[in-house]
Amino acid sequence: MINKIKPINEKNTVDENIDLINNFKKELEISEEKIKETILNQNKEIFKIQNRLNSEVEKYQQFSIEKLIIEFLPIIDNIERAFNLMQQKKEKVYIKILKNIEYVLSLIKTMLNAFKVSKINDVKVIFDPNIHQAISIRYNNEIESNRVLEVMQSGYTYHSRLLRPAMVVVSTNKVNYS
Repeated sequence: MINKIKPINEKNTVDENIDLINNFKKELEISEEKIKETILNQNKEIFKIQNRLNSEVEKYQQFSIEKLIIEFLPIIDNIERAFNLMQQKKEKVYIKILKNIEYVLSLIKTMLNAFKVSKINDVKVIFDPNIHQAISIRYNNEIESNRVLEVMQSGYTYHSRLLRPAMVVVSTNKVNYS
């Protein structure tokens, strides 16, 4: 973009030299603007890359223990089943075991809460295929159709990401063909 400019020499007139200097100044200003624009664009790109990397690191940190939690869920299920069975019997032999299991469950629940793991086990809520897996349908005219009647196995989410759907029994109203 630099114009062909005659070199300054003694043969040039004063006006030609002033024109030449003004042209150099304009070229310098244009070059400075281009440099500023290039630096600004590079800074924008660097900012975008930093944001993307920070997002990736945050995602990795959030979900790095996901596999561990998924493997841990069947242990929780079995402890809960044993606890529920022992609660029904309530004999003196079971009371100490029941208290120990209850303590272990409370430790597990505390750990899950610390890692932002949420349990899906609500009943009488609307069946949601995004978080529930229907394993059975039960006729029930006392409760609205398409509601969770019973949770057979709890589901879990981790930072709002589904780890495992809740296995549920869903209500449906019995149709009378009278």
